[in-house]
Amino acid sequence: MTLGQKIRQTRLARGLTQTELAGGQITRNMLSQIEHDAAQPSMRTLEHLAAMLNVDAGWLLSGADGGGAEDRLARARALLREGKWRACWELLHEDAAQAGDEELLILSRAAMRLAWEHLNREEFDAALALSQQAADCDARGLYSDPALQAAALELAARAALAQRQDADVQAEAYRRQHLQQQAQARYHLVMARYHLAQEHIQAAEKEIWSISELPEALQAEYLLLRGRIALRKEQFENALLYLQQAEQSGGASRYLLRELYASLEQCCREREDFRGAYEYATRQRELDNL
Repeated sequence: MTLGQKIRQTRLARGLTQTELAGGQITRNMLSQIEHDAAQPSMRTLEHLAAMLNVDAGWLLSGADGGGAEDRLARARALLREGKWRACWELLHEDAAQAGDEELLILSRAAMRLAWEHLNREEFDAALALSQQAADCDARGLYSDPALQAAALELAARAALAQRQDADVQAEAYRRQHLQQQAQARYHLVMARYHLAQEHIQAAEKEIWSISELPEALQAEYLLLRGRIALRKEQFENALLYLQQAEQSGGASRYLLRELYASLEQCCREREDFRGAYEYATRQRELDNL
């Protein structure tokens, strides 16, 4: 391992950006050149980098790197434990094609966490790509987990429905996978969303009523979908009640909030509450600034 590679991998393991590591001692561009072995640091710069990385300058210069792949795996474990999904993914994904079973396990978990973060920020293409990579890493490893495969298919279905692209394909893939496992609330919520998109209101309602146990984390989406169903059935007072309860329950991600505010705007218009409609239209625009 070269000096530049060692600095870069240690930086990623510490969860630092190039700007953070450079500090006021050197420029980010100079650090990038050092990490790519296009420039050699002075001793003063090396000592600065070592101090920022909390290692000895001699260790950075040493050819011994604490066991090579094993040292990198230990750092990846630590990053996963600390919830530093991005740093963990960047540390291992370049060598994913040759990754061992534990590396594949770590990669799949980190990628799936990142995928959900992208979905919640409405970055649907990035979310879908990472979920597919998570599923691929999981399937290749010894510790393949059906729950992760289900989570990847759920995310793909949600992203497709949000973008209205390949919704039939993704929903069917999720349905087939679900039929092989015990029914869960998440499945019924996604399928209710799918049937609503297809204007199959009774089928959507059936999915909602099929939920026997509702985790608290899914309460907002459950109430939102009940409100949307009531809207389609022109039961506007019931719709308003469900949607307001969803708003009050809290914990909704940005893309769910956008859907909730749009539904509340529609409900207010149907009730000729134009001030309320304007308020919820404004809230939708405010989400773009978050």
